[in-house]
Amino acid sequence: MALLKPLTMPSEPRHVTLAQVAAAAGVTVATASYALRNSPKISAATAARVNEIARRLGYRPDPRIASLMAHIRQARPVTHGEQIAFLWIHSKPGVRTYSLAFEGARDRALQLGFGLTEFWLSEPGLTPARLADILRSRGIVGVVLSPLHDRTHFEIDWDWSRFSAAVIGNASCTPDLHHAGHHHFAGMRLALEKAQEHHPGRIAAALDYDINERARRAWSAAFIEHHPTPASVRKNLAIIKEDPIPDATIRWFETLGPATLVTTLSLLKRLRSTGVVPPDAMRVILLDWRPNPHGYGGIDVREDLVAANAIDMVAAQLQCNERGAPEHVKMLLLPGSWQPTGTRQPILVNAT
Repeated sequence: MALLKPLTMPSEPRHVTLAQVAAAAGVTVATASYALRNSPKISAATAARVNEIARRLGYRPDPRIASLMAHIRQARPVTHGEQIAFLWIHSKPGVRTYSLAFEGARDRALQLGFGLTEFWLSEPGLTPARLADILRSRGIVGVVLSPLHDRTHFEIDWDWSRFSAAVIGNASCTPDLHHAGHHHFAGMRLALEKAQEHHPGRIAAALDYDINERARRAWSAAFIEHHPTPASVRKNLAIIKEDPIPDATIRWFETLGPATLVTTLSLLKRLRSTGVVPPDAMRVILLDWRPNPHGYGGIDVREDLVAANAIDMVAAQLQCNERGAPEHVKMLLLPGSWQPTGTRQPILVNAT
């Protein structure tokens, strides 16, 4: 009877160390480490050569070591840590249009062991190419881009292959980059749920056109999809684009009567400037809630956490040596949270 051959197990893949990559490339271990992180401390040619050798050898970073190095970086004084650029796209020089977003990004960067340096693209005489050179000269390859204030799209003409980047907010860009933003669809759905739970009756929404467009029409889509009276949903939705606000929209607002109005604080201010204020019997839910003297409840979009998520996306790219516009764009959306004022429901207010 023929003897059975012993089973042979496939051999484990050969583990290639950083030292072996360095030896094959004829550089020091430190240089190889910088090269694999595409650090500006070494030339692009050296980085490309080392990365190609690492690829051919089958080098893979040890995730345990990477985690340890991240811990060590976090423990270092920030003044000696790597910097991430916070790039204000359209704000005036020195003006923080979204201060909560900046503070959230700064705090998260510090937690991860990074510093955060601000730049304003609108600085006089500063072109995108010049700014890119400044960042490279300072050894900054991580970039987080501020939310947009009054646009739905932006484009920065520079060599993105040199940077690891993420955008705060949902505005589109060229080239398309990773985004961390508010989940507008979920926010509107939660607002409608709270309106029905606490104030049954007519629910209307007044939305700013530009913000709804930046949100890729998620607010209007959620309102139409989840409104409790689908047959009349269109009559209860106003998307306001023009400024000043058209007379027809003002008349629509004045005919709402006792109802719950889902809107934004910014649009409410525009209505007030036109002489329109919510009647006493109207409840207001804000889609962009923040502590304010008017006593409204609504959806806290948590700009600070959204910006912190963008920092996480940049840090992950830096750790994985990823540069340039991604082939597959990631969108990390934070739903926000319900914030009543004093009670667990939107309150009745006398707007002044």
